[in-house]
Amino acid sequence: MKVQIFIPTFNRAAKLERVIRSVLNQTYPNVEVVVLDNHSTDDTPKLVASLMASDSRVKHVRHDKNLGMIANFNAVQGLVDSEYFSMFTDDDEYEPWFVETALKCFEKNKEIQFVACNSPTKLHGEIIKSQLDQWEEGLYTANTAILKCLSGQYPLVTTCLFKSDIREDFFFHKEMGNVGDGLLMTCLFAKYDAFVTKTITVYWNNDGENASSVQKYDPVLHINTVINESLLYSQFCKNNNIAMRGFLKIGKNNLIAVLVAADRSNFKHIYKNSMLKEHYGSLSVAMLWLMHRVRFLRICLKIKSLFLSFRAKSIRGNLI
Repeated sequence: MKVQIFIPTFNRAAKLERVIRSVLNQTYPNVEVVVLDNHSTDDTPKLVASLMASDSRVKHVRHDKNLGMIANFNAVQGLVDSEYFSMFTDDDEYEPWFVETALKCFEKNKEIQFVACNSPTKLHGEIIKSQLDQWEEGLYTANTAILKCLSGQYPLVTTCLFKSDIREDFFFHKEMGNVGDGLLMTCLFAKYDAFVTKTITVYWNNDGENASSVQKYDPVLHINTVINESLLYSQFCKNNNIAMRGFLKIGKNNLIAVLVAADRSNFKHIYKNSMLKEHYGSLSVAMLWLMHRVRFLRICLKIKSLFLSFRAKSIRGNLI
């Protein structure tokens, strides 16, 4: 069985060789590395040509022009010709057992369509968290893990191995910009059975050079992104006849997004320039404005802080 690993890249020749070799060094040998070169102007073509000459498993797809990051990601959909595939970043490095670990999960769980592996986040070399901290290892049938995904705890798409059957749904929406992986994983968990393993197969280095880290906070963009995510998730469920779950969580996410954006900017600005006025009625907008004026989020955080402090004192008292 052939496994394809797609690596979208643009002008990252200095890091690309390490990434490619981490795929070629997998303990499962039948892998193919497909470099999706978004018309790089550095030494990327020369580097990939050199690697192709030494290993026939390396392929180079070079676009005639820079298509933009999202379009380069979506090129994967039309290039899958293997039983399994994955998409990897051009600045991280797989552990040698990634593919083998995922394939063993497929062997034991015939009904699943993808496997999500563990990927702790590193900041300047120190592990700070993992997207799977709140998950149990095991099988998740379709539409049972939505609340985790909507809470921002979705597995990283780059540490998943997918069956080729799902390629029609492997799509990044331009409306989501650099943060479309969360929506993608939410939709996939809604439609397909999956297996989550806590085995670490890669470390995600969040040292400030990835696309989501370098993007500065924009309150209007923040609101638009959250609203678009809700609309696109709803449309996906409708198109696939899936019961849409997580209404309350979505509402909470939207509420927090609006109030945070208003606190960091001002309500008039975000109402005038965001999608808020198009998707919320006048009564809802009035309630949001009032909650902003009374600093509702700050009150909630203060209450939570007092509760946790009281709880800690009670625990200490019981121990004494």
